[in-house]
Amino acid sequence: MVCLVLNACDKAYESSIPSVRFNLNYSVAHNPTITTPGYFVKVTKNVNGIAVGYAGLILGKSLFFSEPGDNNYICYDAACPVEAQRGVSINLLDEGLGKAICPQCETVYDLNNNGFPTGEGKEYLKRYPVVVNGTTLTVQN
Repeated sequence: MVCLVLNACDKAYESSIPSVRFNLNYSVAHNPTITTPGYFVKVTKNVNGIAVGYAGLILGKSLFFSEPGDNNYICYDAACPVEAQRGVSINLLDEGLGKAICPQCETVYDLNNNGFPTGEGKEYLKRYPVVVNGTTLTVQN
């Protein structure tokens, strides 16, 4: 299991989800609960109404620190790697639970554990870096 975690974080790791360009500036004022560890939200469009990610984004704060001084915010593409289609977007099981599920293949992803899959899926969720500037979280690709 440790090898899977290392492979998923390896810079050589290639997701089956296509790379798309987008820009999201998410104000914590929209949903202050997002600062709570383990809480995630699904975002499909930016403030200009333009789609973000391949199939939307899942944004939140991890229960775990990745590295010392890390801000703990995580962003995943909401596209299920098993389906790899824009029209198939994972859904949060419960915003405070840190789990999401694909409505097609029913793979459950652990959002607090790098998008670790349980079920049919074997590939982790595609992850994007989050930059924190005051009360704004910026995610872009």
